[in-house]
Amino acid sequence: MSYRTLKSIFHQRDAAGADTEERARRGSPSAMTWDFRLGGRQMFCMTTPKISVLTERVMMLDARAQNVWASLPLIAQSHYLHSMIVEEIQATNDIENVRSTRREIADALRSLQDGSTQKRRFRELVRLYEALGDRTVSPPEILDDIRALYDAVTAGEVAPGEEPDGIRFRADTVSITSGQKVVHVGMTPESAIDDALTVMLAQRRDEEVPRLIRAAVSHLIFEVVHPFYDGNGRTGRYLMALDIGELLSPISWFSLSATIFDNKDNYYRAFTEVEHPLNRGDATPFVEVMLGIFSEAQHRLATDLDERREALSVLHQCIRDIGRVVDAPADIDDDGRAILYPLGQAALFGPRGVLTLDELTDSGTRSKQFVRSRVQSFVDAGLVDVISRKPLRFQLSSAGRALCGVAVTPSTG
Repeated sequence: MSYRTLKSIFHQRDAAGADTEERARRGSPSAMTWDFRLGGRQMFCMTTPKISVLTERVMMLDARAQNVWASLPLIAQSHYLHSMIVEEIQATNDIENVRSTRREIADALRSLQDGSTQKRRFRELVRLYEALGDRTVSPPEILDDIRALYDAVTAGEVAPGEEPDGIRFRADTVSITSGQKVVHVGMTPESAIDDALTVMLAQRRDEEVPRLIRAAVSHLIFEVVHPFYDGNGRTGRYLMALDIGELLSPISWFSLSATIFDNKDNYYRAFTEVEHPLNRGDATPFVEVMLGIFSEAQHRLATDLDERREALSVLHQCIRDIGRVVDAPADIDDDGRAILYPLGQAALFGPRGVLTLDELTDSGTRSKQFVRSRVQSFVDAGLVDVISRKPLRFQLSSAGRALCGVAVTPSTG
């Protein structure tokens, strides 16, 4: 049986019936409470059977995805990480109606990899998401850390006049509207923001509460507080990705924003409902929704990795059999296969299917000069395209993808 909101109990019975149910829930051994007010009451959450089932499902799906991930070659892992960074940033921007294209995000990623000093839009956000993948970013411990993360997440994307004007956060009021209706008012004054975010930081370290519930509750507190005029959603989702990445595998966040985007109406409705005064601070339905999103994101990731691993197997088989193909456009030996295989991986897993000469060299045992010469022979044969000269970058051509059994065309949009 689904968990009923206190608001629905109020409407079915009356205030006395809702009072009785609220007391029973708050007094239950499965109830957790926080020093944070939601809808005028102290926030609490029940550990429902649904939460337990979803938690188990998330853990199982994460283990499945991690198992496939560990079986992939390093180039496939690296390029898949880059592909998912592009998709996650595009999705988190789409949720907030921030205009962006996958190409400019991929360009920012490439700029970061090249060590270029040229200013690129989303470069700092790309750096933060890349740090999630190798766990080189630390979770916030003090209020100043939250502000520093916000500045990095929103670098160059906050409209003039929307910058934080308090000591760390906003000093004035802010409201969220849907059409002509105000659906949420951020917390004021800034001292109240400080107090609430201090609770958020403390509960992130509370070992008495399961980690996935902590992640959902942290996200709820951050978004309810709404500490900034602009950029709260993007910052909050990054913090949530950081939270689940600490508990699960380093790839657990790969489909999080994309899944939220696909469930955007349900996601926003969960915030509206949990803040309703008649729900009396009961965050349980919100936590159930968020764990459902976590579960769906993990399922999408595990399924996608399964499909790509199968495609990788096809690639490996095709390249192994190239020498036996009568109409092969070039005489391809083991050294040639050692070049085509990583290029095929980039085409299958990367955002643009491009490899540098250095990446090709590092993937094998031959010298850079030897690899350069062999790649040039593939360029001359029409199997490989040169994408750039400085640095040298290559990509399988249409003929090269067909020869290697790679149906995926690299994304440049």
